[in-house]
Amino acid sequence: MPGLDALQSLVGSSVVMQQVREQIELFARSPVPILIVGETGTGKELCAAAIAHLSGRQPFVPVNCATFPDGLAESELFGHERGAFTGAVRAHVGVVARADGGVLFLDELGELPLAMQAKLLRTLESGEYRPVGSSATQHSHFRILAATSGDLEQIILGGKLRPDLLHRLGAVRIALPALRRRLADIPLLAAQFLGVYRERSDRGPRRIAPEACAALMQHDWPGNVRQLRNVIEGAAALAGNEEEIRLPHVLQFIAPLVPSEENGIPSLAQARRSAEQRAILGALGQVGGNRERAAKLLRISPATLYRKLGRTVERSA
Repeated sequence: MPGLDALQSLVGSSVVMQQVREQIELFARSPVPILIVGETGTGKELCAAAIAHLSGRQPFVPVNCATFPDGLAESELFGHERGAFTGAVRAHVGVVARADGGVLFLDELGELPLAMQAKLLRTLESGEYRPVGSSATQHSHFRILAATSGDLEQIILGGKLRPDLLHRLGAVRIALPALRRRLADIPLLAAQFLGVYRERSDRGPRRIAPEACAALMQHDWPGNVRQLRNVIEGAAALAGNEEEIRLPHVLQFIAPLVPSEENGIPSLAQARRSAEQRAILGALGQVGGNRERAAKLLRISPATLYRKLGRTVERSA
């Protein structure tokens, strides 16, 4: 959760992340709804939390629409009275009521049933809602933020999102980039996750070896930042009380991949660099991360190996 500086939680020095932070600062203090789009694991809830924090509105109420129990979406949104349906042994306060005066964040908006989308739209326009089983109209005034990890056009064409709700929520959109589009941020992100791991466990490595970082920057990261965090935590656990996360620790969780290009075809220079990097990482993997032995396998000097590893880590900076 963002602290004194809410934007510090959105780590990254890449141009795309600088643009994201600028957009957040620009729109945070306005009352307009914001639609956050991005692949799973790109940090949409962190983005929403940063907006809520900078807006000065409290509370921040995040909810993932994909986790609503079957048939209970209306109760989760608007609450219910005791005895409203079988199993309703006590009254339940929905997220709309809990967000009164603050910010409601609906993640995976396309997973909300269409009937509930219509009721949500009415609430957004009037501030009025009724808990399930109640005849009394109640009021809640909140700022709405929403997010989706899917392609918006496909979601609409598939009939999973009402166009009128999209028009209400999507006038302002913030697109979070996939991690493979901002490889320069990996060293910063990895260092942050390692620091969090050390704080939580009071043990673990203090740094990440250059060859391990190089391997991280060769991966395609289908799970994005969330996956990177899991890999760092797993590698740190494997490293135990060693001073650094080494290549063998990282390779337990990922395999180096050739970076994909937009058109599917890398340039010749990129293909050469990728082949060279795979050879270096492969050699390091064979010898347990020992750089001198890897250099001998590759028939290059240790100084050349160090230089190439440094270039890999710095290439996207």
